[in-house]
Amino acid sequence: MKITSLLIASTAALASVTVAQAADAIVAAEPEPMEYVRVCDAFGTGYFYIPGTETCLKIGGYVRVQVDGRSDFSLDGIAGDIDSSGYRTNTRGHLVLEAKSDTEYGTLASVITLEANTNSDTDFFLDETFIELGGLRVGYFYNYFDTGLPGETVLSDGGPLGGGYIGGDTLNNSIRYTYEGGAFTAYLQGDAFDSQDGWKDDRILADGTGAGSDELGINGMIAGKFGAVAIDLFAAYDFDHEDAVIASTLTAEIGPGSLGVFGVYSFGPSRYWDFSEWSIGAEYAIKATDKLTITPGAQYWDNIVPLYGDDDYAGGSAWRLGVTADYKITEGLTAKATVNYTDVDVDFGGVGDGDRWDGFLRLQRSF
Repeated sequence: MKITSLLIASTAALASVTVAQAADAIVAAEPEPMEYVRVCDAFGTGYFYIPGTETCLKIGGYVRVQVDGRSDFSLDGIAGDIDSSGYRTNTRGHLVLEAKSDTEYGTLASVITLEANTNSDTDFFLDETFIELGGLRVGYFYNYFDTGLPGETVLSDGGPLGGGYIGGDTLNNSIRYTYEGGAFTAYLQGDAFDSQDGWKDDRILADGTGAGSDELGINGMIAGKFGAVAIDLFAAYDFDHEDAVIASTLTAEIGPGSLGVFGVYSFGPSRYWDFSEWSIGAEYAIKATDKLTITPGAQYWDNIVPLYGDDDYAGGSAWRLGVTADYKITEGLTAKATVNYTDVDVDFGGVGDGDRWDGFLRLQRSF
């Protein structure tokens, strides 16, 4: 009996030691310190610090749903689909990533812009994408002719036929230096245009395509803002076509709205502008209410048929009238509608007179 009691007592003691040791072996891990996302207000609203760095990131963009419509445009002898009428729908996704940080040379910035459209055969593609340090910018970005006025009637990057032949080439691989001096701004930019006149040499790449060389252009702008008035002057030269263009935009706060005037003169067709020898347009954006802006506009083009062999224009003219309405539904959500009438007067190479109604209805959520 004594031996049995001793064995039971020994077993109980051993079990208690084992359980104690097992309990001691389970140690709860201390929680790792978490670095919360910090707001970065050094470069404006919407930026936050990338955790573990001093780089500030901003994510923005928009989603757009749009329905376009147009009537017939019966111009004989002009290639393309401008004779077609009807409507089409499109949904677009536009995403912008901006990263900025302070350096001993100024602000270091990079922008990546991705865009996709449902009525396009391509997936997401690169829109404006560049690196910027101080006043120097290198990458893929727009030139002056993409700036435009607030409405949808005056075309700074297009012509009366709804597009150009090779002109209006506003987005290219470029290098730009911008000087900011308070109310005064100036920039000088070099552009590399994709070759559109055939390959410049006989090299063949592995995929069987030719290896051509880009064409070059140079452009610059000076701009100033004086109270409620802002004005700029732009000049560009296309080395391939050996022609130049000058343009200017003036805006002024007058009465209940803002007046904008655009003018351009082309010394000959080029990739910067080949829609006419000269053009002038004006718009007046009327602030009807806090949410509604109505913008009527008009534009005139003269000498609208380009002759590339002669570096000149053959004649013809066109004019355009229209009105655009912008409505802010709520914060981040807007609606835009426009309707325009274009009349073309041409008597050259089998091209006759024509006119067209066109417009669109757009809903856009920006963030």
